[in-house]
Amino acid sequence: MRRVRFIKRGQGLGFSLKEIKALLALRVDPRSSCGDVRKRAEAKIGEIEAKVRMLLGMKKALGRLTAACAGRGRVSHCPILESLDAEDRS
Repeated sequence: MRRVRFIKRGQGLGFSLKEIKALLALRVDPRSSCGDVRKRAEAKIGEIEAKVRMLLGMKKALGRLTAACAGRGRVSHCPILESLDAEDRS
């Protein structure tokens, strides 16, 4: 039960099962230190921050699209759908 609780709490903090397995391995390795665990936690924070930035960018882009859409008219002229279907101009 203790291990299941550890796994669930780790998942709740964003760790994958593979990462949790590595944390459990650190726990029983006499050569590992709290610093090793901290490094993994700091790396996870970095990953989470990158995801947050990506999600905020997605939110901003979707906000611009919804602002451009009056919500009326034919779906064939929907600026949101047109944007999704547009060719890249890069």
